[in-house]
Amino acid sequence: MSEERRDSFEQAFKRWAEHPPETPPDQAAARVVSQLTERRGISLLAGSRVRFAAAAAALTLVVVVGWVTLQPESPAAIPATSEVVLPPLEENVVLLWLDQQTPLYLTVAPPAAKGGSS
Repeated sequence: MSEERRDSFEQAFKRWAEHPPETPPDQAAARVVSQLTERRGISLLAGSRVRFAAAAAALTLVVVVGWVTLQPESPAAIPATSEVVLPPLEENVVLLWLDQQTPLYLTVAPPAAKGGSS
């Protein structure tokens, strides 16, 4: 933006800021509060239905996930050996197990030098 346009904008903004507000702040606040109280009765009823539906969906999800995860495993699903042979890891690699069958390999690197380009 050119210097002349910026100065023109700043002057126009200052002129606009000097005008008093059309509605005094106390009247504007009273309008907002009255509109909120008028709408509160309707929105609380509609909001409670949405909240109830969300809570029912969440409860259903928790019950289904709990039921699926708490099912007893069949003896055929349990591996015969509990040891897993892994190749040696490099110095900058970290191994995390998400569950018994899922390894997560993370490569750790030092932060980039400050002053270098990225």
